[in-house]
Amino acid sequence: MVDTDIQSPTLDLLFRLAPGASLADYLLGRCEIEAAARQTGVPGLYVVPARTGTAALRELMSTGYDVGLLPEGFDRLAEHYALDVLLLDTHAGLNNESVTAMASADVVVILARADRVDLSGVEETVSLAGRLACRRALVLSMAPEGIDRVDARRRAEEVYGAPLAGILPYVPEMAALYGERIFAEAHPDHPLVGEFRTIISALDARDEVSRA
Repeated sequence: MVDTDIQSPTLDLLFRLAPGASLADYLLGRCEIEAAARQTGVPGLYVVPARTGTAALRELMSTGYDVGLLPEGFDRLAEHYALDVLLLDTHAGLNNESVTAMASADVVVILARADRVDLSGVEETVSLAGRLACRRALVLSMAPEGIDRVDARRRAEEVYGAPLAGILPYVPEMAALYGERIFAEAHPDHPLVGEFRTIISALDARDEVSRA
């Protein structure tokens, strides 16, 4: 799993990673991409943090980097570790990292809160994904209790032309974690984890997500 959100990284916190090599270091030529992959407590799961400090962000903003290093790094990780799946966590908006990650993906999953404001904000992302040679799917999160799931699915798919892979309800247990732990690790038997599995199944079934 690669955190490409260099502006607002989160995976280093969620997986409680110690300071070390990161995607930013690879982009700055300080290390090879393979050296930035960290082992986690989950067998076979590696995480590449976006960065583990503020200095790398300042340097990247002042000097820039070769965007072509990103897809090259993704390919090298997949080959070196013989990966079954490579997950790319991106910035919420469109920037060099998020667009390059989308262009490198087989499936683009667009996550949006179940409200009109947030859905309007993802319209540009959905439009871009529709022009790429990838499959795409929409996931609604923080859905209020009692939401009409059938109507929400119909409206989302009609407006955005992308299939709805799942609807994640708002759960207070998620907020109580303060973004410091993986939800499925903290609450493995929670119904929300079942929703995650439903989304994974939908993404794995090629007839459930559209191809541009």
